Amino acid sequence: MAQSNPPITEQMREHAKQNPNSWLYIADPGYAAEDGDVPPEGVVGAYRIDAEGEIDEDFQFNDQYVPSEMSANPLEPTNDLERVLVEIAAGQRQEDDLPTAVLGAEVLLYAPEEDDRMVYSAEMSDGTTLVPACTSEQRVPEDWPGFRRVPGSWLPDVLGGLDLGLNLHEAIQAVIPNAVLTQAGQERG
Repeated sequence: MAQSNPPITEQMREHAKQNPNSWLYIADPGYAAEDGDVPPEGVVGAYRIDAEGEIDEDFQFNDQYVPSEMSANPLEPTNDLERVLVEIAAGQRQEDDLPTAVLGAEVLLYAPEEDDRMVYSAEMSDGTTLVPACTSEQRVPEDWPGFRRVPGSWLPDVLGGLDLGLNLHEAIQAVIPNAVLTQAGQERG
């Protein structure tokens, strides 16, 4: 089976501009560790960044890479929002389509009980704080005690200025800055 190159995002291009003459390593999210370290078998491969900070499109696959359980057995999309996430990850859609898709969908926010109206945040390994959410019941991690359903259109008001983290326990995941969701909500009307 032929491997396809991981899609290059705008965030990756910005990183490359700031780090010329280096490598951009792509890690399997199933190997994510609390301290940010990924073992050699968890690195899918790397893109070379040239002297001008441009990414060479010739991806170098790591022959020691062993797909994690998360990446080896991804779940099929169960709704339109998940289809958009998968298409973005495959390079078939622009990242700009995600905020509108989120606003038009329903998300599941972490909550100890379904009627709990608190918004719970999580601190990530890089020190950022966000609100964890899932795109369907199949994506809810086993260690969550429960969740509540929230229309995506409510998120700009509900998140209290925090960013949204979608499906953070999955191979295909996303973090959407609050400002981006708010702007998309205003454009949507």
